[in-house]
Parts: sequence; structure tokens; C-alpha cells
Amino acid sequence: MSYQPLAGVKVLDLGILIPAALTSGKLAALGAEVVKVEQPPNGDRLRVIPPIGDDGESPQHMSQSWGKRSIGLDVRDAADRAVILALARRADIIVENQLAGFWAGQGIDFAALRRERPSLIVCSVTGFGQTGPWASLPSHGLNMDALADTLPVEWEDGQPHRGRTFTSWGNELGTAFAAMAIAAALVAVRTTGEGAWIDLSCWDALVEAHRADIAITERAKRSPMQRMGRRQSLYDTYLSSDGVPVLLGALEPKFWKRFCENIGRGDLISRHTGAALAFGDNDHDLRTELEKEFGRATAAEWLQRFIDWDVPGGPVLDVPQIMATDHFAARQITEGDDGEWPNVTTAIRWHHTGERAGTRLTPPPKFDQHREEVLRDWLD
Repeated sequence: MSYQPLAGVKVLDLGILIPAALTSGKLAALGAEVVKVEQPPNGDRLRVIPPIGDDGESPQHMSQSWGKRSIGLDVRDAADRAVILALARRADIIVENQLAGFWAGQGIDFAALRRERPSLIVCSVTGFGQTGPWASLPSHGLNMDALADTLPVEWEDGQPHRGRTFTSWGNELGTAFAAMAIAAALVAVRTTGEGAWIDLSCWDALVEAHRADIAITERAKRSPMQRMGRRQSLYDTYLSSDGVPVLLGALEPKFWKRFCENIGRGDLISRHTGAALAFGDNDHDLRTELEKEFGRATAAEWLQRFIDWDVPGGPVLDVPQIMATDHFAARQITEGDDGEWPNVTTAIRWHHTGERAGTRLTPPPKFDQHREEVLRDWLD
């Protein structure tokens, strides 16, 4: 990869499970040198999150650990703790995600390390942060989501069940913010010499995503209730002729006019209020008409129509369907040989080079695979 903005930056990942792995993985994708400290005898529990592949590897590990080196060290062992401290003194960035106070209790004092070397950046990416009544609450992703109005709940026989999820959005947003904060702190180091200790709560990141709801609730002193039960004909899904839900997003007058003209239903144009944005709230008659129209073509035909007509919309796709699209191939999201674990690259694409951040990384490491070279490269 020719453009690596974090080349030469040393990252010591002291974390466990997904938040730290995702954060350091994003830094590795940007060119940083990441050393992952793992707990003996088997390494990070990330390696055993199901479903397990037929080669015994977890897809979580095999999708989040590219470009990293692994060393097994036990902070409870005095000799290993000394090695961790030595590595920490060589690192530009430390990433960790234990509950507040854990590392200081084990003899790894980040505050002291920063006094010793003010340029050091420490990123504590945790569920609920370093302060507050919930700081000591353990997190497995979805309990952050539950406490941030993001967990889907389905009711069956009067009992709530967790709805369909494929990730914790708290983890995803939190680690993206963590990487952004680290990058900003690196700029400060290069301009002022001063690093930072970043308190990144994944819950905070997810709550921030509700910024519009928070703003109107605070302003009006009531919940807007916008998401509860309202049917919006201009921003809803309809069944195609092959039974696939297709989303229409013709909110602006220009998009709605194009859509109506192209389906030969000029009589429906006036159903838009003419406002800059209209959603067709509770317009059940319009909904009935659109159900008929969408049932006249397949999902693939609707997608091509939206492209040709310059109208927002598209079918609801699952992961295999996404991966089967020409757009997925064109965007070069993954790389690797058939039958092997792919490298799922990042959303960052360097337009000036035509490359995507995170390509051509080394495969995920075996536990403790790089002990000798890490000790040689970092401590000799």
C-alpha cells in the first residue's frame, strides 16, 4: 500500500474482545504498527467468539486482526508486567478497554506513564466511560445498545426477545470515534508535543447518534415520538413482484415528481405537500396505490429504475445479496484468495491513489506468534 498516513506510529493494544480490536485494527489499516498483548495461555477471547469456522478460527478474530503482531504476556506475572511496561514506554499509543482503574491496580499506571512522557496517547475505549454511575457496569455490546435506544425488541406471547442484530452499534460507533480521537491527538503531538488520555465511551457515541431526538426533546421538554407507529408513504418499503422489500425515499418534490412521471402516474404528484421534505405521513390511500405500482416489477428492475430516474431508493439486501452485487465488486471491499479468510478492508478509500485503507495487510496472527520479533524490534 503506497499511502500509509500512520506509518511509523507504534500502537500497543492491551485490550480484550471487540472494542480494542476494532480500534487498533482501524489504526493498522491506516499504516500503524500494532502489537497486540494477549493473555496466556490461549490469547484474547476474541479468538473463540462463535460461529467458529471449519479451520477452528473465529470470524471475529479473522476480520479484526489483520496487520497486527501478537505477544502473550500476563500482567499478573511480575516478569511479564515488566515487559508490558517496557513496551508501553516505547509506544506512541496505548489502546485498552478494561473497566476504569483496572490497569493501575495491576501496576500499569497510565497517568504516571503520561507524566513521564507527555507525548503518550492513551485511549481507554470502554462501554460506559471512566466516570459516572455506570462506569463499573461491564459491557457486551448489546447492553450498551439497550441503554441507548438502539436494541431491537420483538414480542412473542407477551414476552420480549432480542430482535435481529448483527453487531453492536455502540461498538461500531465507539471505535470509529476512538480512531478519530487518536488521529486528532497525533496531530497535537506533532504540533505541540502534548498527547492525551482519551476517555471514549461507546455508549456516549451511540447516544450522540440520537442528537436530533435529544435536541428536540430538550427543547420541547417532551419526546417527539416520531418513530412510534407512524406510516410514511414516501419513505417506506414496498413488495416487488419477486417478493423483495424495496425502499422508496422520494421526500423532495423533484424526486417525487420524477418517480410519478416515470411510472406513468402523474395523478399522484399532487399527493406531495410541496414542502422541502415531505414523508406522506399516514396517507393510507397513497400507500395502497404505491403497493400496486411496486408489485409490477422485480427488485432488480426497481434498483435500475432508481439509478436511471435519479430517485433515492433500493431493495433491502442481506449480506450474501450485498456481496453478489456488481457495486460490491467495484468498490473492492474485500481482498484475498477464494476459500481463504478474506481481508475485509475499511470504508476509507484514498481517491488520489485509488486504494482503500487496510489493503495488503498481513493475516491475523496466531497467539504469541511474534514474541521474538516484537521484543527485538521494540526493546533492543
